[in-house]
Amino acid sequence: MKNKVLITGSNGLLGQSMLKLLKKQANVNIYATGRGKDRFCENGYDYHSLDLTNEQEIDALIKKIQPNCIIHCAAMSKVEDCEDHQELAVKVNTRATEILADVAIKYGVDHFIFISTDFVFDGEKGIYKEDDERNPPNFYGHTKLQAENYLLKISDQLPISIIRTCLVYGQVKDMSRSNIMLWAKNQLTNHMPIKVVDDQMRTPTFVDDLAMGILFCMDKKAVGVYHISGKEVFTPYQIVMTLVKEYNLNSDLVEAVNASTFKEYGRRPLKTGFDISKAQQNLGYSPISFLEGMKQVIK
Repeated sequence: MKNKVLITGSNGLLGQSMLKLLKKQANVNIYATGRGKDRFCENGYDYHSLDLTNEQEIDALIKKIQPNCIIHCAAMSKVEDCEDHQELAVKVNTRATEILADVAIKYGVDHFIFISTDFVFDGEKGIYKEDDERNPPNFYGHTKLQAENYLLKISDQLPISIIRTCLVYGQVKDMSRSNIMLWAKNQLTNHMPIKVVDDQMRTPTFVDDLAMGILFCMDKKAVGVYHISGKEVFTPYQIVMTLVKEYNLNSDLVEAVNASTFKEYGRRPLKTGFDISKAQQNLGYSPISFLEGMKQVIK
């Protein structure tokens, strides 16, 4: 009997990567949900437009599908939007997660996988482990922290995995947002000078690696918190300079600056990045190198 998997946020970068990966699994029936029309537009799954702030819609869909596993990728993830529209951010990131989990318990879902963020950490320490103290520096991180706390509270009623990730990059169909590599390559190819932050540390995550980590988690029914990211530490400036070197672009056009150079809503943590040893040991997770991931994105 095939495993029924429901993905929320299937129009996003991770959602589309998840669809691409799950379509290759012979033992899975895939159900995808997102806002508006399907942007992946392929065969091999059932797509349902879904308002995650509407409890009745969620209940009706899960009752109809009866999924074995829910992979909850959907989020309002732009930091500035969460600062400007805090009530909506709570509805989408926190309340929708609570509703989904409650409905999952109601209909006997076997496994609930929630995608969280490095922004639940304040960025003072860097290279965080799963059980390090959480202290979000912005409202986006706060909404994810509240969702995590709710899931941890009900984890005796529902098998739950919380997967935190960090600076996800990739390339999929009909992308609603660009990424630092595509932006920098476009600017430098057109001989435009750019300023890039060099005092924020991250472990950039290739989206297909993240999708694979989630699949491992699903297949093993691994519960608890897992950090899934790349294994190399970069600042945004180092990311761009890796691009410059690989594609023979003009390094004179790139200026390293501090994060304080840019006025931004919602403070970003300075040093995050993950210790991924738990995912490597328990899940068999093994990310590709950043250079290889970058080549795949640019290709």
